[in-house]
Parts: sequence; structure tokens; C-alpha cells
Amino acid sequence: MKPRRTMKSFAVTLGVVSLTVYSASSATIFQSGGSGTTYTDVLGDGQGSANLLRDLSFGTISNDAVNLYITIGINPGGNLATGGNFNYGIGITPGNPSAGGDTSNNVATHGNPYVRAISIDSSLGGMTDWIGIFGAGGSGTTASPFTSYGFNDYAWNTNGTSMTWSKINQVNSGMAMNASSNAVTVSVPLSDFASNFPLTPGTTFDFDIYSTGTSAGQTAYDSLVVQGNIQATFSATAQYNGSVLDSYTITAVPEPTTVALSCLGGFSLLLLWRQRKGS
Repeated sequence: MKPRRTMKSFAVTLGVVSLTVYSASSATIFQSGGSGTTYTDVLGDGQGSANLLRDLSFGTISNDAVNLYITIGINPGGNLATGGNFNYGIGITPGNPSAGGDTSNNVATHGNPYVRAISIDSSLGGMTDWIGIFGAGGSGTTASPFTSYGFNDYAWNTNGTSMTWSKINQVNSGMAMNASSNAVTVSVPLSDFASNFPLTPGTTFDFDIYSTGTSAGQTAYDSLVVQGNIQATFSATAQYNGSVLDSYTITAVPEPTTVALSCLGGFSLLLLWRQRKGS
């Protein structure tokens, strides 16, 4: 298996996805990439029921100078608008053992602010940030379809005298589904992560995406990273502790004002060249 540092350098330098073999026995990275990378999952491994909303298909991540854009895709046969009411979570960590994230697996937090039975292993630093995604504008049925999705994000940081989960931002709706309603994209400000680690160009974070239920104590039905069933014998409340994650590196992108100034400068040079040519 390739070393973690080698895989990250490979992904950043070539801008492609690197793959390793999934192993639950050691902390490692399964897929790595930069802006625009699509991370894939095998189909048919969502557990707990036959509902296709539990079955993750892919995740795509990109960024500009202001936002992180995360697209979650489910099984192409599922429908996020009418298939039911499920939550999706994105667990994030800097990926080093000293990250200081939430590593608990008890009923207090289960390792995340949604109190789902989902955590990131201490060898990867525990979970430091979480993005929760939920349906909005309906109840997820044919009679009352979701019209969009929303998200909220949290950071594991010092709040008062102890480390707790703090809500940083909440967007109640407006995250649009794609035309076939089997994928949704959320736009999360990079500044939301500043309390734990600034997401600046070159910063790498590790993550996983989970489908889960809407009640505390429920486990992950599917993990983007795990290429197969996450439990040999499924239990709705069994703790899922991830020791394999995906990796993303923030890509340097010029801010819109910089682009506009560059274009203006180029236009001015063109005018000057034409004036000199005409004289």
C-alpha cells in the first residue's frame, strides 16, 4: 500500500484520483484528489432496507476562493425528492493523530454533533468538523416532495471550558437537486472551518460521506469510502468507526476581483498595443 504522503502528492501534482485497497485494519486513505474530483462507491451496499436513498453512488468536491462545493449522489434508481426522509453527513478531520477531534463512541455524541453512531478513528485524529444535509420544502414523499435540500455545519472546538460541538452555519433550503433528483450539491463557505483549521490553498483534509437516519443513535447505512457492506450483520445502532477515509486538497483559485483586474489589465495592454501600432 502506498504511503499517505506519496498518495497526496500524486493527487495534487497530477490532479487525478489515486486508489488503494480498502482495509479496515489500519488507518489509511482510499481515494485522494483536488478540485473537481469524483470519489466513487460501489452500488448495492446500502444497508438496513432496500431503500435506494441509503445507497451512496459518488461524491464530487471542488472549491473556489470562497466556497467548498460538495455533491452527493445516490443510487441512480433513487429519488431524493420522493424516496423518503434520510440525512447525509460528511465527517472531516485533518487526518493526523493529534488533531484533537471527537473520538467518543458513547451516547453523549457518538463522535459527531448529530449523535449518530458514526465516528472517525483516533489514529486519524477523530472528527473535527461535520456537515449535515437534510431535505427541505416537503416531507420526501410523492404527495409532498422535497423541493430542495439544506445543510448545517459544526466544529468540534472549545466552547466555554470544554470541547463541544458548536454550530457554525445553517442553510435551511436552496441546495438544488439535479434534474434526475439523485444528487444534490451544497455550497459551504470555507470560512466555516476556520475555528479548527483554515482551508487555504494546499490544505488537505480527510473525510467520509455517510447516509444515515433521522434519529439519534442510528448508524451509517452506507459509507462512501467502504466499497461493500459496512457491517457483516447489520444493526441499526452499531457504532461505525472509520479508519479509512478519502482525502481532498484545496486548490488555489483566484478570487473574482483578481480575475476581473487581470482581464482589465489585459484589455488595457491590448489597447496600448493597438495605439502604438497605429501611430
